[in-house]
Amino acid sequence: MYNKRIARGAILMVAPLLFSVVFTCIIGCSGKKITPVSSCTEDHGAVIPLKISIGPTLRLYLDSSLVIGVQTPVDYVERSHTLMVFDSYNKRLLEYPVADTAAPVLPRYTQAVPVDQKITFMRYLNRDSVLLYAYGAFKLYCYSMSRDSVYSEWSFIRKGLQPSHAFNPAFPNAGNAAPIVFRGNDIIGAGYLIGEHESDVPASRTICSVVHLPDGKVDYKVPYPKVYHSGNWGGVHMRTPYTAYNEAAGKLLLSLPADHYMQVIDSNWQIHSVYAGTREQQCITTTTLPKGHKKMEEPDEALRYFTATPSYRNIIYDQYHHRYYRLLQLPPAPEELDAEQIGEKHARIIAFDKDYQYLGEAALPKGLVLDNFFLTSDGLYFLNAANHDQNIAQYVQIKTVL
Repeated sequence: MYNKRIARGAILMVAPLLFSVVFTCIIGCSGKKITPVSSCTEDHGAVIPLKISIGPTLRLYLDSSLVIGVQTPVDYVERSHTLMVFDSYNKRLLEYPVADTAAPVLPRYTQAVPVDQKITFMRYLNRDSVLLYAYGAFKLYCYSMSRDSVYSEWSFIRKGLQPSHAFNPAFPNAGNAAPIVFRGNDIIGAGYLIGEHESDVPASRTICSVVHLPDGKVDYKVPYPKVYHSGNWGGVHMRTPYTAYNEAAGKLLLSLPADHYMQVIDSNWQIHSVYAGTREQQCITTTTLPKGHKKMEEPDEALRYFTATPSYRNIIYDQYHHRYYRLLQLPPAPEELDAEQIGEKHARIIAFDKDYQYLGEAALPKGLVLDNFFLTSDGLYFLNAANHDQNIAQYVQIKTVL
């Protein structure tokens, strides 16, 4: 089931922090429309149908105060075959066995983690330590559970930074689909700024923030690719970056909604564009409203535009099978839209081998929360948004058959 309230809330969560930078100089509504710009697929051969199977559903028991939703940080721990869940509201960490059972799984372990900030990303290190990213503070904390305290922290904001349209870096908007990455002596996060403005300098609107260890100095790297240099991409959903990390190869993967190509970033920050689009004929189109149009400040307007055009999102590295999965969302049929012309987009999964060669693609079931997922050797697990049992969180297992 499509939840417009959740989608709108995701916009409003980041808006107060970023509008001051991007919309400072907004002009009034001109009332004119512009010719849209389209990014269309290239001819790279025919569609190869990808077979997927739906495996056992993981059912997690929720107590009366726990909600697992779109932005709940989760982390799969291979050595214990468990799912760690960070409860941002009650400030606690829960450990669930990933068990193939029809009965609801109870948490094996619960640990209080009394941090003050809103946590959007978590990486479990061991019984004592966990990494926590606080959006808003734009800081990464290393928290000791035995000492109930933060023992290391890193800020993604460069001292003395004065953002402008000439230099407007985004701080990390880290989550399950855009994790914080440790690569060598660098801590890397990807993020975006809300809004579009005629004065934007494409090369200076960067996506990646990098903290260098041990001195903690901060750099901002990776501007949006050429497809974003013209037209109005709505400034919200179509600007959201999705990342994955192939640790063995030292490669950071970047998937952007409007780009049929994927950016592969090596340890020297050299960027290589790889075609990673659907083999169907699809065009991703900008909005007809000019940058700075007052209607673009309305969350529903941005959501209507996003609903009506294809877009890419998650890039996932499957280290168990040495593959990559990229997710694509296609517009719903007219009869699936509500009165405000908003509805759930249809998700597809596209598979590539370790060398980024196309393996095939398939439609995913409806109602999956694509932002809340984890990967095991058995397959991908996505939170089920169609589940209405408040006492249970359901994760649907998706397995590609290759």
